[in-house]
Amino acid sequence: MTAKEAVPVRDGDRAEEEFTVIQPAGFTPVQETSGGNRLLLSPRALVITGCLLLGVLVLVYLLAARSLIIETQPVDADVSISGLALPLGDGHLVLPGKYTYTVSATGYLPKNGEVEVTGEEHSRHAVKLERLPGHLQVITDPPVPARILVNGEEVASEDGLAKNIPAGTRRITVVTERYLPFTREIEIEGLDNTQHLRAALRPAWANVDISSHPPGATVTVEGEVIGTTPLTAQLIQGDRVVEISLPEHNTAKIPVAVTAGVNQTLAPVELAAADGLLRLSSSPSGASITVNGEFRGQTPLELSLSPGDVHQIRFFKDGFASVERRVDLSPGSEKEINVDLSAVFGRVRITSSPAGAQVFIDGELAGTSGNTFTLPARNHNILVRKEGYEDYQTTVTPSAKLEQTVRAVLLTAEQARWSSIPAEITHGAGGRMLLMRPNAEFTMGSSRREQGRRANEVLRRVTLNRPFYIGTTEVTNRQFRRFKRMHSSSHVNGVSLDNDNLPVVNVSWTDAALFCNWLSQRDGLRQVYQTSGGRVTGFDASANGYRLPTEAEWAWAARFRNGTMLKFPWGNELPVGKNSGNYADNNAAQLVPAVLRSYSDRYAATAPVASYTANPYGLYDLGGNVSEWIHDLYTIGTGLSMRREENPVGPQDGDYHVIRGSSWRHAGLTELRLSFRDYGAEPRSDVGFRVARWVK
Repeated sequence: MTAKEAVPVRDGDRAEEEFTVIQPAGFTPVQETSGGNRLLLSPRALVITGCLLLGVLVLVYLLAARSLIIETQPVDADVSISGLALPLGDGHLVLPGKYTYTVSATGYLPKNGEVEVTGEEHSRHAVKLERLPGHLQVITDPPVPARILVNGEEVASEDGLAKNIPAGTRRITVVTERYLPFTREIEIEGLDNTQHLRAALRPAWANVDISSHPPGATVTVEGEVIGTTPLTAQLIQGDRVVEISLPEHNTAKIPVAVTAGVNQTLAPVELAAADGLLRLSSSPSGASITVNGEFRGQTPLELSLSPGDVHQIRFFKDGFASVERRVDLSPGSEKEINVDLSAVFGRVRITSSPAGAQVFIDGELAGTSGNTFTLPARNHNILVRKEGYEDYQTTVTPSAKLEQTVRAVLLTAEQARWSSIPAEITHGAGGRMLLMRPNAEFTMGSSRREQGRRANEVLRRVTLNRPFYIGTTEVTNRQFRRFKRMHSSSHVNGVSLDNDNLPVVNVSWTDAALFCNWLSQRDGLRQVYQTSGGRVTGFDASANGYRLPTEAEWAWAARFRNGTMLKFPWGNELPVGKNSGNYADNNAAQLVPAVLRSYSDRYAATAPVASYTANPYGLYDLGGNVSEWIHDLYTIGTGLSMRREENPVGPQDGDYHVIRGSSWRHAGLTELRLSFRDYGAEPRSDVGFRVARWVK
């Protein structure tokens, strides 16, 4: 026995039982079996352990996981997320990382994407699905084949069904033959659904009644024969040309403006008898043709002429005698006329200066000048050429009745160059300028022995050979106000200096230079004066723009006559010559202290420009009216220098500019002389300017 057997105990025996001695049993140890297959834990323990581990993992997952919500349109779309993603409410529970998703719904295009979930926050991602295209079934009334346009672009259709139209608002146009386009704007719902559109078509034609005299003429519209007159034709709207033709009659072309639904009746068409066909040719070809005096073309030529009339046909060609023919044609007939033209010659004598030049006629060397040439009576190009001279070219048409002469005056290259340069120009402000081509050596200034001489009139040897343009008059108020609109030359003791045709005064040298720059810019020329901040800082002597005259140019234009220098504007002696200019005369007695008692110029102050006699070069007021600003800076030499100055432009430095010429304020011997020099910088009531420019 391994344990004591249990014996039922009665109540009476319980006392005795309490004193029963328990005997120890024998113990035999269980022998361990070798082999290692014995389980350390029971299956129940393993299950419990596994559950614990799983719970730990779930707890860790729940602590680390974040929610990922994919918000979809439509809201009932299916969402599939890659990897371990537990559905949770409206979203999924996922660990941080990158996930791909697929959103799909019936009637929509599926959409794939990628989203990244971080460990710091929950993720929310919106996805909108694009609806599948829809289909449109167009039903026309009446049922006719039609083309379908979506937003102006034609789409493929079969039996009126246009497939795969993108969802959204679309402009649908139904186009068909003989009906007006039908247009509607509809909402394509898509989702692979088919919608229906009923198109009530309106006719695009109108009934046009067409008749002719005689009847039975064939009616053709745009190359299609539609019947014979009289008839009622259905013509599509638009500008149409109806052709009505009948054998042996001229075809009539009638323009018809057709409006859909607006019927009309054309006036009966009178068909005239058919023209005859006349074929014309000549030998040589290229002869000009006139019919009844009207030019019709050159041979070979086909003409349609009215039947039953006599037509005067004339053939003519340069160098040939003209030929005339008379012709009449029956309706629908054809006739040919061919004529032989006879050459006509004339004599042309060609001379040249200098003689002995080569003569080219129509590009071929024909001989030398001084000869007479017999040429066909047509236009010829004549070229006369001699070495060292520019070619002379002209055209001539010889006459059989009269000998002609061509006189070629040959020019050197220099002469030809100057012949192309205008002798007179008008600048942008309206002033006239004359071309001057000086080639002179002269002495500026005056001798110490000359009465009235000033110390600044030092003698200078000058060579002037650079051509230039110079204004015939001083710049007027009108011209200057095109540059400065508000400029006023003011007045002197109530005498106005401001009228349009009076010379501008009360301008500084800088004002005059800036006017020249403005004029250069206006006329597209390179500016002479260099400026900075409204100040003139230098000049460009190579520029072709407008400027003030140099002192050498002014002295040459005012004084140089036949190799000598003039003393006064009117000559070399006093008194002042009649109409010589505007000086201080009796009219200015109230304005100036000294006047010329024996001279009258009719004006108290300034006079209109060009009021007095021009000098031999065509220039006005170089003496009198107003003194003039000069380009050169002012300086005083030390005496006559043996050094000859060529085309001088003045010194490089100085505070003032030269002023030349007398004015309306002057009456003294010193100022009236053309060698008189003054200087300044600021405006004066008796100082103006004229413009000049070099010829490049």
